[in-house]
Amino acid sequence: MKLRLNSMIKTLLILSIIGFVMIAFRIINQRSIRFAFLIWNLFLAWIPLFLSSAMKYINKNKRQGIKKTIYLLALGFCWLIFYPNAPYIVTDVIHLSVYNYYTISNSSYNFDFNFIMWYDLVLVMLFIFTGYIIGHISLYRVHKIVEDKYKKSLGWIFIFIVSNLSGFAIFLGRFLRLNSWEFVTNPKNLFRMIFESINSGSLKFTFMFGLFIFLIYIVMYNLSSLKKSEDC
Repeated sequence: MKLRLNSMIKTLLILSIIGFVMIAFRIINQRSIRFAFLIWNLFLAWIPLFLSSAMKYINKNKRQGIKKTIYLLALGFCWLIFYPNAPYIVTDVIHLSVYNYYTISNSSYNFDFNFIMWYDLVLVMLFIFTGYIIGHISLYRVHKIVEDKYKKSLGWIFIFIVSNLSGFAIFLGRFLRLNSWEFVTNPKNLFRMIFESINSGSLKFTFMFGLFIFLIYIVMYNLSSLKKSEDC
């Protein structure tokens, strides 16, 4: 399992490098940094994976005690702040809406074969896919730590809660343009805007994306279980 997970992380690192190269090509070819922000968003998606790796190491190698609990709680809090950046990257698909991929004439579809338009589609989807899988691995690791310390049922309750908190964080990031760093740089303003943004609209958005994250996690969790059964 460890070798398989390490292989997946290496693959994700390669995909990240490919994404960076694709961005560089686009900048040179189009003389525009339009999609350069994807690099930053993907970098933010890597942070919770590093934090979950540290949590996994401490949980496995440190003796039980107050220090271990404090370390795990501190890292877990930081992980919770940064984890929503991974599923948030899904919303970057909206930047493709400026393109008209086809027109309808006489009830027939006429597709536009503009290369850079379809290149951008592949580019954005590559970043979304890579970022989301990175986030899934970090969530899976923390899930297993919670299951290790508590019951299996509490582990799934934890996933459901994190999914909905992430849904709300995505709302804050996309509509209010808040980010994880504001917990440190401007916490007073952050909490003020959080409380002011709680309404029926934000709660609907939160539940919608929270359910999406939760259901996708279940699917990917079961896919990994299927792989284990196939290997047996």
